[in-house]
Amino acid sequence: MNIAVITDTYFPDINGVTSSIYTLSESLREFGHNVYIFTVSEPHQMLSRLKKDPTIYRFPSIPIFFIKPHRAAAPFSTKLIRLMRKLKIDIIHTQTEFFMGFVGMNAGHYLRLPIIHTYHTMLEDYTHYIARGYLATPRMAKAFSRFFCNLADSVIVPTAKVEKSLVSYGVDRPIFVIPTGIDLEPFRASRYSEEEILELKKSLGIHPNHKVILCLGRVAKEKSIDMIIRAMPTISAANGDVRMLIVGTGPALTALKECAEKYRVSDKVIFAGSAPYNEIAKYYRLGDIFVSCSVTETQGLTYYEAMASGLPVVARIDESVSSLLMDGSNARLFRDEKELPEILESLIGNTDTLRLFSANAQKSVQEYSATIFAERVLNAYSATIDRKRLYRESQRPVPLHIPVSKALRKVKLVMPIASRFFPKDQN
Repeated sequence: MNIAVITDTYFPDINGVTSSIYTLSESLREFGHNVYIFTVSEPHQMLSRLKKDPTIYRFPSIPIFFIKPHRAAAPFSTKLIRLMRKLKIDIIHTQTEFFMGFVGMNAGHYLRLPIIHTYHTMLEDYTHYIARGYLATPRMAKAFSRFFCNLADSVIVPTAKVEKSLVSYGVDRPIFVIPTGIDLEPFRASRYSEEEILELKKSLGIHPNHKVILCLGRVAKEKSIDMIIRAMPTISAANGDVRMLIVGTGPALTALKECAEKYRVSDKVIFAGSAPYNEIAKYYRLGDIFVSCSVTETQGLTYYEAMASGLPVVARIDESVSSLLMDGSNARLFRDEKELPEILESLIGNTDTLRLFSANAQKSVQEYSATIFAERVLNAYSATIDRKRLYRESQRPVPLHIPVSKALRKVKLVMPIASRFFPKDQN
């Protein structure tokens, strides 16, 4: 199968969408399929750091000053249409609702190719990034999500929570709930020696005896990282060897540093900055507990990566993690910020519990491997292609010269679809 993946973000950008696309593409290739990535251009100095890949096609784009660091491409591309014809694309998989998303939709409709879309982000939770909320509202985000998803032939979502939201918006396309998988191999403990981990800790000012609360990912307001910082005075008063390590960068970085100063825990909170994608697994090895206070995730790949690394997870109760995180087994869940210090203290002070949660976490994440993820997506592709083929055949007029038996078969095929649009006789 020849598969076109359309996205507004890809390497060198590092985020959950990029990780998901890379994992899926590599797994599909292992199954023998051809995967081509179509994305936006990036400044030359950024691309020069990447190894050239003939399966990645970049289209001219410009930076968007009010949604940094995103870039905008023209909504229609004759180049993309020519490429898709040349590559004999069988299905288009869009991974964005914005600029390249429309490029993919336009090309797909022009070439009459099946289109499947992955809805990664609950847009209504992120409207504050568009000119600080002055140009978009949650209501507008819902309407836009409905409009875009209904342009596709089917939709993939990572959790039932997202499926429920899209249905409430009015999305009427078939929806496949497929949790994003991860390549588990890089996160195995045997990948890095104890010496390598100690050296990295030393470079960040972490003593081998320190217990580390890890927060890794994009540093943004909706991640609620400030909750953990506010809990640090209480935690460090009970255990002076505790450190909070924040790995990542983003728009909330300055505010979090100010928060650490305000609560007088600047010496307990370490800001490591962003980590190279190929070394992310090494940074998980620095932690004893992984904490996330976000409730805006559609899935939260960092949970999966942390658990694959053997880290117990502390998270806020949310539908997006209900199938993965089990309170008291592989994680501790909380609803109110006031519960956080006590939960963290109880884990930090109990080595046996940490060890048990670690083993359970590694066991729980096995069913979210990259291979299983790719198999589920391939099933969604097949269903979407079949549905598109059925629709085309239903639109094709029955020639008068064909045998009656063939004509009747055509009518039988069309009737179930036609019945959706024409009311039954009421007499």
